Amino acid sequence: MNKLEKIRQWAADKDSPIICFLNGTDPEVIKTAKALILDHVAEVMVFGDELEVFDVCKMYRLNETMLYGVVNPNDHPELDHYTELYMEEHGETDRKKAVKAVKNPRTLAEMLLAEGAIDLYIEELANF
Repeated sequence: MNKLEKIRQWAADKDSPIICFLNGTDPEVIKTAKALILDHVAEVMVFGDELEVFDVCKMYRLNETMLYGVVNPNDHPELDHYTELYMEEHGETDRKKAVKAVKNPRTLAEMLLAEGAIDLYIEELANF
């Protein structure tokens, strides 16, 4: 079973699931995201620098407005919120360490998953 079929199977019993790919500048991610969106399998959020993601989207003819969102973990609009949350949950007292942790794509994705903002995150599509 290929990656796309695995995702389709996972999403089959979900109502409008949101999948987050942590490497939004990977061409395979964008191709997979396009297929998922066009087939109405799931909403797709990607992490990465917005301009780089948009360039890859253009290459594969995916209108970036079709994405659920593009999030740059290094410049997240709610960085303060997630930093405070991280500090509370992990007992971290050093704000700089907490900011660094939250800027890690995997940490941020885990926090979004815990909040219910996404239903699944895929760190590396090649390993899915």
